[in-house]
Amino acid sequence: MSPPRKEIKNPVLRSVLATDAEALRGLYAYSLRHNPAGFIQNPAFRGDIFERTQKYREENGEILGLFLPDGTLIGFGGLQKKKDGLCELCNLHLHPDFQGQGLGRHMCEHLINLARTLGYHIVELHVTATQKRALDLYRRLGFVETKRQEYAVELQKFETVFMELRL
Repeated sequence: MSPPRKEIKNPVLRSVLATDAEALRGLYAYSLRHNPAGFIQNPAFRGDIFERTQKYREENGEILGLFLPDGTLIGFGGLQKKKDGLCELCNLHLHPDFQGQGLGRHMCEHLINLARTLGYHIVELHVTATQKRALDLYRRLGFVETKRQEYAVELQKFETVFMELRL
């Protein structure tokens, strides 16, 4: 039997700040360790997650954190510019204790609206085919599958689903 879910009211969604760096790194490492369906379990695989926040912002993107009212980071997600008019929804992580309450959807909807505000016309993403709950969420948000491809990462093979949403 799983532990009771921690329901929250009034989460705060905001830019990740330098004061959040260690919490961001910790949540990212935890999320990767506890997601066997994902294809990257090494937090350093693509470099430091906090350094990515700075890079994304410099290039017309963002990483937003989802915080409890007391300031505890429980999730985050980002937008990374790919080219003019096109960005990627990426690095979406939500602590498992808070899943199933619509918080992932809340983060995605906010990031999609931010993509519009930043001038993007297409939001892309990719997700491992085994991550059924994530795929269902993205489909409910209007993303459509554009292709599937198998990747070998860290000595394992993963079928990856690519999706996009036209804004």
